[in-house]
Amino acid sequence: MAPTPREERLGANEALWRSANERIEHWEERHAQTETELYYCECDDLNCHEKLKLRHADYERVRADPCYFVIVQGHEDPTIETVIEKQEGWAIVEKEPELEQEERRLDPRSDS
Repeated sequence: MAPTPREERLGANEALWRSANERIEHWEERHAQTETELYYCECDDLNCHEKLKLRHADYERVRADPCYFVIVQGHEDPTIETVIEKQEGWAIVEKEPELEQEERRLDPRSDS
């Protein structure tokens, strides 16, 4: 089943936050100062500007799959995603299968 316009918009919102995290990810000074780093919540709310603390290795683990997003716990939207892991203060969500192609297309690390 094709995603609805609402689902596409929400997925695009999450991709926007992912792009912001990708840009700051490349700042050299980020990995040298602390064990944990601040990342933007990648939830579907464009008005959310919350940040979460996680290790660089955890962020890379999330980024290994373009359908995974890191969010502040409680920001999940069960209409388009499933929580697959919870940690202290943050969670990993996986997009519904209908959104997979769009998420891969919007992924800054993707070839498409």
